[in-house]
Amino acid sequence: MSVGMGVDFATAADSQDQAPVAVPSRSTAAGPVWGLLGNSSFEVATGVDYSVGKYGAASDTSVVGVPLDLKAQFGSLRLQASLPYDWVKGPGLLVGGVAVTNPNAPTTSRSGIGDLNLSAAYLLNHEKGALPAIELGVGVKAPTAKLGIGTTKADFSVTGSAYKTIAPGFMLFGSAGYSWLGSLPTYQLKNGVMASGGLNYKPTPNQNIGVSLGYRQPVTQGVKAQVVVSPYLTYRVQKNWGITVYGLAGLTDASPRLGGGLRLSLFR
Repeated sequence: MSVGMGVDFATAADSQDQAPVAVPSRSTAAGPVWGLLGNSSFEVATGVDYSVGKYGAASDTSVVGVPLDLKAQFGSLRLQASLPYDWVKGPGLLVGGVAVTNPNAPTTSRSGIGDLNLSAAYLLNHEKGALPAIELGVGVKAPTAKLGIGTTKADFSVTGSAYKTIAPGFMLFGSAGYSWLGSLPTYQLKNGVMASGGLNYKPTPNQNIGVSLGYRQPVTQGVKAQVVVSPYLTYRVQKNWGITVYGLAGLTDASPRLGGGLRLSLFR
């Protein structure tokens, strides 16, 4: 469940929003370039995401996704799009990036194009003294997935994020927001609060190591909140390409039990 973290970042699970892994890849401290179009960069990425869990059902639902991620940074403005191809096996379908189950649903296997996730975020200010960097974001899930993979309904979200350097190489980050989920007759979904936080360590200019914790209020009646912890590592191998790997573990029955993935990114 992505909550919109990231200033100029490598995201490890955008395609399914499986984990709130968002890694600031450049300082949020004030620099010489500032403004809407003062500095531009582009990124294209692909890889694989995997998660498995029971989500309150008697059997597992497993999800494998191969995404195409696009990102454009124009100074303080970041635009992102992600479209996966998903393989889903089990009684669940993807809601907010995490499977929900119907007790009467059969265990089936299906595959196809997933939902298109679009987001935009704007950095309001850089770090200055005790003031953290603050970013506002919006997101929309376009229902491009067929029923059985997704809900065929649009979702919307708003987020606010903050980033604060606490020591050389160490950054705290956090985010809070609200999401509106489109419901089906068989899945009465609930809008709700989502939040996340974590610590990022940058041992060298081309590495990030960290962990994040994500939370989302229950997405349907009778299930617990989603809580996921996710360690991650990003490595900028060369100027024009890098790799991100991550793992995830759910802390409630409504979360994926285990998961992980990787991204290969090209930068320009």
